[in-house]
Parts: sequence; structure tokens; C-alpha cells
Amino acid sequence: MSVLELIQAVCSLGALIIAAWTLAILRHYAADTKKIAGTSVQQLESSQTPFVTPVLNRDDGWRMENQGSGPALNGAMTFVQNGQQVFPLPNLSVGAIFNFHNVFAPLVGNQGGITIEYDSLSGRTYRTLVTWGEAGTMRVRFEKS
Repeated sequence: MSVLELIQAVCSLGALIIAAWTLAILRHYAADTKKIAGTSVQQLESSQTPFVTPVLNRDDGWRMENQGSGPALNGAMTFVQNGQQVFPLPNLSVGAIFNFHNVFAPLVGNQGGITIEYDSLSGRTYRTLVTWGEAGTMRVRFEKS
């Protein structure tokens, strides 16, 4: 083998090593980018989480409030009273109030409880579960699906 062929072989081997090293670095960057994107989606979801709950107002009676940090979309309230009933809710922006005294007042104390289900902007479904405890105290629980 001549000196020229030896130099070409060494250069080819060097190029192959550099290409493999570059590929390893790019794979590492791609994995980091995927991790960052996943974290960003989780942070966005956390910062846009709706929380819809019934509230008794002295002036208006019962009303539904979105006390979360994101809009509540495609909502419905489900309860059992003479069979299962589903009451659709309007989309509620952050801080929005929906007066539903005439619907909710007869349900206070309903032993089957009430489920309020709604979606966030990302399409994740959330639930507010309303039950009554001892002495008629209302209990509210929040769930992520």
C-alpha cells in the first residue's frame, strides 16, 4: 500500500468517526427536544386548566362558575332523578358565571351526587363531583381524566 493510499484510508476512517460522532450528538439533541416539547405541553395544560363548580350566591341563587385558569368547553351536568338526566352547559371562559338556580336547587342533597364534566382547550376531560355529607354539607372533588 502506498503512502497516498494510506493517507486516503486514514482520512476515510476519520470522516467515518466524525460522521458517527455527529449522528450521536444529533440523536441526543432530538431526545432533548422531545423532552422539552412534552414538558411545554404539560405546562400549557397546567396553566389552562378549567375548574367548574357550583356556587350559592345570595342574590342569584345557585350558579356555575369557572374558577380555573382556562376555558371549560363541551360541558354537561349529569345526575340521577327519575332516571339519569344530562343537562348541557354552555362553554365557560375563565371567570364566567352561568346562573342555573332553577336546575340545581332541586338537586341539593341528591344522594346520587352530581357529575359536571367538561374539556380544556387541549381536549383533556375534567370532572367536578358534587356530593353531600352529614348535615347537608356540599362536598366538591376535582378529577382529571
